[in-house]
Amino acid sequence: MFVRSIFLLVLLHSINSDKTIILDSLIVTQVQDASNPDDNSNAYAVTSVSTREGFFVDTGATNSTTAQLILAYQQQVQSIIKPPQFVFLTHGHPDHAGGIALIQRTYSSTPIYVVSQQVAKETMQWIDFSCEHSIFSGAQCNLDYASILRVLTSPQSQLSFSHPSIKLRAINDLVKGDSSYAGLLELTTPSGIPFLFTGDSIVIQSHLFVSNFFENQTPPGSDNALCEWAGYMQASGCEFRSNRRFIILPGHGPVSHANRYTQDIALNIDWIRALRRLTFNSCNISYVWSQMIRQ
Repeated sequence: MFVRSIFLLVLLHSINSDKTIILDSLIVTQVQDASNPDDNSNAYAVTSVSTREGFFVDTGATNSTTAQLILAYQQQVQSIIKPPQFVFLTHGHPDHAGGIALIQRTYSSTPIYVVSQQVAKETMQWIDFSCEHSIFSGAQCNLDYASILRVLTSPQSQLSFSHPSIKLRAINDLVKGDSSYAGLLELTTPSGIPFLFTGDSIVIQSHLFVSNFFENQTPPGSDNALCEWAGYMQASGCEFRSNRRFIILPGHGPVSHANRYTQDIALNIDWIRALRRLTFNSCNISYVWSQMIRQ
C-alpha cells in the first residue's frame, strides 16, 4: 500500500469515532461528532509524544465535540492543566468555532489565531448570527470574541510548536467557496511528510456548504462562487500530484492522501455541479436558501 511505504500510519477507532495518526512521534487526532461521524471532523488535536505539548485546529460545533477534543489532548499530554500552545481557526462557520467558549473556560491563556482580519470579521458575523437565532448557548455568546481572536501578523513563520524539527505555515486562502475567507495550516514533520489542515476549503466525500452570506444577504446571483471553488479544488489536485507525500486533513470527511485525492475531489466537484443546477433553478430557490443557513 502506498501510504505504508512512506510512513507508519496507525488509525485507531474508539467508541467516539475519533481517528488518530501517529508519525514521527506526533499524534494527530481527528475528533468527530458521534452523532454524525462520517461527516463531522471539524476539530483536530496535534500533540508531541516527546515533549507532551500540543495544539488544536478548529474547535468543533458543540460542547460534546469540544469536550472530546480536550479529553483527547489531555490524555496525550498526560495533564489536565497544561494548556494547548495555540488554536488555529481555519474559518468562522459555527461548526468550527462553536467550541471557542469551552476552550477559553478550560485554558484561558491559550491564544486563538486566524490567518487574516477578514477571517476574524466573518467569524464574528457568524457568531452574532448564531446568537441572534439561538443556535449558540448563552455561554457561547457571552464572550468578547473581538479580543479573543488574534490575527497572525506573520502567517508563514509566527506559529511554533514544541516538537523537534516541525515546520508550521499558515496559508491565506482567498477562494470564495465554502466560506468567503479562510486559512489553511501546513505542518511538515521531521521526516518531510507534509500535513495540510484545510478547514472547509477542501472537504472529502462530504457535504459542501457554499456561503458568501454576509456579503449580499442572498444566495449567489451568479455561479462564480461555485465555479471558482470547483476550479480551486481541481488546481489543488495538480499540486498534490506533484508532491505525493501530502496528507490532507479536511474540515469534513475522512483523511485523504495524494494518491487518492484526485478521486476524492472528483466526487466533490460532481456535488458542486449538482448544487449549481439546484441554485440557479428558481423553483428551488427557497430550498437552497434554507440549506445555506442551516445548522
